[in-house]
Amino acid sequence: MGQDEQNKQLIAIFLWALWYRRNKLIHEGVKFSLQDLLGFIRGYGQEISLCQEKLGVSCRSLPKEFWSPPDLGFIKLNFNTTFQSDSRTFTTTILARGSKGEIVGAETYLFEDVVDAFLAEARACERALLFAFRMGFRCLVVERDSLTVIKKKLKIKEEDKSILRSIIHHIRNLENCFEEVSYLFVPRLVNRAAHTLAIEGRRRQSSSIWVDGVPVSVKMIVENDWMVWTQRHQSSL
Repeated sequence: MGQDEQNKQLIAIFLWALWYRRNKLIHEGVKFSLQDLLGFIRGYGQEISLCQEKLGVSCRSLPKEFWSPPDLGFIKLNFNTTFQSDSRTFTTTILARGSKGEIVGAETYLFEDVVDAFLAEARACERALLFAFRMGFRCLVVERDSLTVIKKKLKIKEEDKSILRSIIHHIRNLENCFEEVSYLFVPRLVNRAAHTLAIEGRRRQSSSIWVDGVPVSVKMIVENDWMVWTQRHQSSL
């Protein structure tokens, strides 16, 4: 994409985000900061650029992938990780949504002294199930956009293999605490709400449960996910 097109793309995202926040302020009295707005614009722009680089296509020809809600009685967990090899730390983010697309829980958790992305991904899955258990969820659909855990060519030391076995064993035990657990791989574009929350979690460099609500940038993506799914669902009827 040329510089001119990139500028047009950012302007379009900015105008849409500003229009959305203006409506929330006027009709619901919801205030927002410039930092929230800029964070959303940067995150959304990065997602589009990443998809273009990986798929080698323009936005107009991207696959029509979109987030979909779980069945009634289920909770969908989307999680995302950001791994920093130099400091051997990573942040995992868990975003839980119900059958109407509503956020029912969110957490960012900071891990230290993690040796590689493979173990980070396993730890993130473990953390997602721990979060769901503590929240009292019973039936889960767990979505992630990383294939790290199924790659076979990673070089893992024997001591790290024993750590991994311990994590997987704990994950299996945690699964027994629920009525049903299923796992799905989704494209990163579908997981962009969790990815945006991960960016915020990495910025804060701390563990926290978002009891007072997630950042505005994440709320906007969640609401857009629901709107897109509703439109697609209605058009298929």
